Amino acid sequence: MDQHKRLLRPPEEPGSPAGRLRLIVLLPAALLLLLAAAGICREAGTIRLLYTGAALGGLYVLALLARLLAPQGGRLWLALLFVGAVVLRAAFALKWTVWPHGEYLTSWNLALELSRAGVGEWSGLIQNAGAAGAAAQAVYESLLLRLFGPNLASVQIPGAVWSGVGCLLAALIGEKLTGSRLAGLIAGGMLAFCPTLLFSAGVLTVMPLYTALLLAGVWLLLCRPCPGAWLNHALAGGAWGLGQLLLPGLPIPLGAAVLWLLITLPGRNRDKTLAAQIGALAAGFFGVWLVLGGLLWLLTGVGPLAGLALSWEGSLRQLAGKLRTQFASYDYSWARLDRGIPLRDKIIDNVMHPLLQSYALGLLLLALWGTLITVKQAGRRELLPYALLLAGAAAAAVTAADPIANGWVLPLLAIWGAAPAGKLAEWTLLMAAPEGGKGRKKAPPLPMPLWVVKLVVSVAVYAIMLALVLIFFTGNGVFIYEAF
Repeated sequence: MDQHKRLLRPPEEPGSPAGRLRLIVLLPAALLLLLAAAGICREAGTIRLLYTGAALGGLYVLALLARLLAPQGGRLWLALLFVGAVVLRAAFALKWTVWPHGEYLTSWNLALELSRAGVGEWSGLIQNAGAAGAAAQAVYESLLLRLFGPNLASVQIPGAVWSGVGCLLAALIGEKLTGSRLAGLIAGGMLAFCPTLLFSAGVLTVMPLYTALLLAGVWLLLCRPCPGAWLNHALAGGAWGLGQLLLPGLPIPLGAAVLWLLITLPGRNRDKTLAAQIGALAAGFFGVWLVLGGLLWLLTGVGPLAGLALSWEGSLRQLAGKLRTQFASYDYSWARLDRGIPLRDKIIDNVMHPLLQSYALGLLLLALWGTLITVKQAGRRELLPYALLLAGAAAAAVTAADPIANGWVLPLLAIWGAAPAGKLAEWTLLMAAPEGGKGRKKAPPLPMPLWVVKLVVSVAVYAIMLALVLIFFTGNGVFIYEAF
């Protein structure tokens, strides 16, 4: 059985002032997850029996395998999770080639020019390319090209490593929030095998690094690995400041931290170090953002806000479209632009859209389940990821959202859905366990709902077996015995 250890403070009662304020975060987040799931279900061609069943079954099998193979979790499994996630992404990046198109091609060409030119020429090259918003990403890619050579893999392989770091951090955060190492491992596993992240591993973007920095800030604030609360807050702010510099168009972390601190103020009445923690977080964020942003401005002539493009016209249709792009669209077109061998073309035409969207649908439903459970036992720390989700929704509403930029949402869905997925695996093992018999250890009695499910499943399986036998013998459902 799982070793569930409570790592959080006792949650406030829902009826208390602090508990009521927490509903301001949890209920809108649950509604957003529900709308995102409904949006996927309404997409034409998304729900297909074969591929939707395969995607949802894959999530189920991942949870069941984790429950069977690593019921106690363990650090070795976390190391295997990290290595496996990196290898999978590197394999997809190298074998499922995604050539840069559109703005990604502009950024790639600019990175190539920056890697060959001297620092003094950077400003002119960026101005001539008209790509001020992609300056930070181009500089990052140019540094990798200088280190590893002028080829796509020089950017893709480090992206695979950063994505593996994101899987590891998701597992650690999931363990902290649930108190279960198994749940953390399930969260990391569902993220490691996420087909959206695998097929898009070859896209030249800083999104894997941004996601890793975002999760690193959450990990530092929740797990507090460093001695001294102020140090963890300062490092978290620094990680978020660097992420904000890389992707100015996603102003998520600082707004989420402010929302989190304001919502949880009633639960911090006795926290005398709150002012120091807020100051350390803000100092870390603005220190890294302004210092590195100033360095970027000196080298390229582009300020840290160059990529922040506000795009809000007050239209509800536009708002709905942006929210759908960020929270209900996980089939990235860049992963299927370049066609190749017949097998690849068949996957692109028939498999990718329903498989990717159905997997995300499963994560959304599990996350919704986990959110509804959290409403009853929400502590202060559980609310930080939900504050990130709401801040992301606000950012999507007022900025020009890039579809691939919603990669940061997937780790949150995996973290929230890990405990429900583990519960499904536990129920499966309870229903599959023998209830008695000579030489068998008697299993605990099943709760009535699980007993009903087991009965229904058993009847369905026996009915299918009987139908197959009838069809096998006669083809029309009637037994015919031949005389010898």
